[in-house]
Amino acid sequence: MRISDIGEFGLIELLARQLPEPSSAVVKGIGDDAAVIKGNGSNSTIFTTDMMVEEIHFSRRFCSAYEIGWKALAVNVSDIAAMGGRPTVAVVSVAIPVDWTVEELEGLYKGLGEAARIYRVSIVGGDTVKSPQGLNINVALLGEAEPDKVVYRSGARPGDTVLVTGTLGDSAAGLALSQDPELTGPAGCCEALRERHKMPLAQALAGYNLAQARLVNSMNDISDGLASEIHEICKASGVGCRLQAESIPVSEETKILAGILGTDPLEWALFGGEDFQLVFTLAPERVAEAQQLLSSLGVASAAIGEIVPGSEVVLVKANRDKAGLEKTDQDKGVRDEAVRENANYREIILQPRGYNHFAPEKD
Repeated sequence: MRISDIGEFGLIELLARQLPEPSSAVVKGIGDDAAVIKGNGSNSTIFTTDMMVEEIHFSRRFCSAYEIGWKALAVNVSDIAAMGGRPTVAVVSVAIPVDWTVEELEGLYKGLGEAARIYRVSIVGGDTVKSPQGLNINVALLGEAEPDKVVYRSGARPGDTVLVTGTLGDSAAGLALSQDPELTGPAGCCEALRERHKMPLAQALAGYNLAQARLVNSMNDISDGLASEIHEICKASGVGCRLQAESIPVSEETKILAGILGTDPLEWALFGGEDFQLVFTLAPERVAEAQQLLSSLGVASAAIGEIVPGSEVVLVKANRDKAGLEKTDQDKGVRDEAVRENANYREIILQPRGYNHFAPEKD
């Protein structure tokens, strides 16, 4: 059996079955954005790690060493934020190919250092080894939170409202621009999207403050795409979800680029990944309070759906031909696995088709 037959998440489940049961010190092991371990003091320890591999997660063709270093730490901070924690200390291991210069490595660590300064992380060590091909960088990050304020994927309840921070699809749009140097558009638009892909901003303050205020029931960071992340919440919580397509926030820059390419921007928002925004659920009567809190932090948010009984994740799109409404860019169609037609809208059954490291090769 090939790894592609079971995919990345099937592989994780298979490998986890080979391991001994975790000790009583482990509050949450495999299966969330980070592990949670009982601390010696009043706080729980939150532990995450992420690896970035050249030509998988970044390319030196369009990413500077500084940008690679920044992103390596930021993506880990995003995991801690999704648990409602505060990042504290990290170690960094780097496998270095022989064609990297000392100056490039200085740039890599300057990027790491600047992200560490912004997110108040102490980098306390790591390892350096030689790589036969391409740069590999792995960050292991610790965080902390009060035990009763850690947020898991498993707390969503029927009736909860689903919210996201920021806008979705920007990173995928930025990647499309970066991979095609001949692709052009409005200068400010293109540069903004490239930066959102190469130097993502983890929603550290948003996640921590939502947890501190005890506002959210479940939370996840959007690393593999909204469709994948909301599926993870629903699977962990034993619920389903209905998302409203027209409520999913997409930036004007992403809409412009999608129009140039003839692409549905919802494709990028749902399946593109690497936006590192937060998707979370909470009781509907607390939505206004949560949005006011986020606004005070300078973070935009949008209510995009509802948690429902069952297990399906459904995207509801207006059927504008039948409803007599003007068509928009978002009517170009999501790659549908299954569709239920109604008088004025379509229900698209979303599959968890975000980024998968071991997906079958496309023809």
